Amino acid sequence: MKRWMATMAILAFIGTGIAAAQTRAAEARTAQTGGSLHVESTTKHEGPGPSAKVKSETVIGTVKEYESGKKIVVTGPKNKDYKFDLDDNVGMKGPVNVGERVKVTYTKGESGDKVTTVVSYPTASRSSTKKMKKTAA
Repeated sequence: MKRWMATMAILAFIGTGIAAAQTRAAEARTAQTGGSLHVESTTKHEGPGPSAKVKSETVIGTVKEYESGKKIVVTGPKNKDYKFDLDDNVGMKGPVNVGERVKVTYTKGESGDKVTTVVSYPTASRSSTKKMKKTAA
């Protein structure tokens, strides 16, 4: 029984790693093409220690509305708008202006803890895309 539980824990860990790798690969393609992305995930922890459930959402798209410290609306895939409430604890990296691309990551834990980060997300230039292809080869 203990071996089975250990095996299941390892498989769950590997599955989480694969999902994270797929998300990073999708983000890389999005950066190169200048497209948009929307990913939602739920991670559950059961076993030793308290059980926990964390929901996260990532959107890469164009800023439609932005009010510092209040809200941001990002237009993502299929021209769908995603609204995120911002508070004093939001993590901001880079300039955020209407019409520019951003990556918004929102995470909410079972206890109600919320973390939102907003990062300026420029489109990769052609020269940097060529450099990436050359170094990857």
